[in-house]
Amino acid sequence: MKKLFLFDIDGTLISPGNIARKLLDKIFLDEFGKSPNFKYDDVAGSTDLLIVENGLSRIKIKSNSKNELIERILKLYIEKLKSAFEKSTKPFVYKDTLKLLNKVREKKYSYGILTGNIKAAAKIKLKKFNLWNEFLFGVYGEDANSRADLVWLAREKAWEELEESFHFKDIILVGDTVSDAEAATQNGAKSIIASRIDDKRTALEKSSATIVVDDLNQVNLNDFIN
Repeated sequence: MKKLFLFDIDGTLISPGNIARKLLDKIFLDEFGKSPNFKYDDVAGSTDLLIVENGLSRIKIKSNSKNELIERILKLYIEKLKSAFEKSTKPFVYKDTLKLLNKVREKKYSYGILTGNIKAAAKIKLKKFNLWNEFLFGVYGEDANSRADLVWLAREKAWEELEESFHFKDIILVGDTVSDAEAATQNGAKSIIASRIDDKRTALEKSSATIVVDDLNQVNLNDFIN
């Protein structure tokens, strides 16, 4: 039976540390003289475009060309992220996710990336751990503002890249936030949500996640075969 597993990056495949949001804070400070002071909840489960847009609103920056301003900030972000991310020792790979990915491969299921990172940022983060070339396709933060729309787009992208069509009920999103669970549910897909932060566990359990686990080694892929 055909299945499509979509893997999130931050908090799921890797822990990025606080490098990206601290970098964005610095860019805002340099460009506008004030910072949004991004916290975990401001970025988790969101898209890069929406994070920047919300940051501009928080520091009350108004512009007639908002899209151009967002594009400029993200351009600066990518220019600085490569060096900052490669030099840092904070990011690490979640081994349980890699084991789940290997199980998906062994079952010969299809898989790809679904992330709020813009593609250039996703590439920088995954290349640090030699994971970029492990995925044949992905959908990224510039493809849609809404995470739910990214699930829909991933289905379309799978047809283009893999020449495979999938019912939404046969798509499984692997993530770590309530937003991941909701994005899957809104499309009639399933979700495997890893609880990476203790004080977020209750919110995850109350979400629409198909399953919530502390460790992705707990996942039995047979539970998703129907």
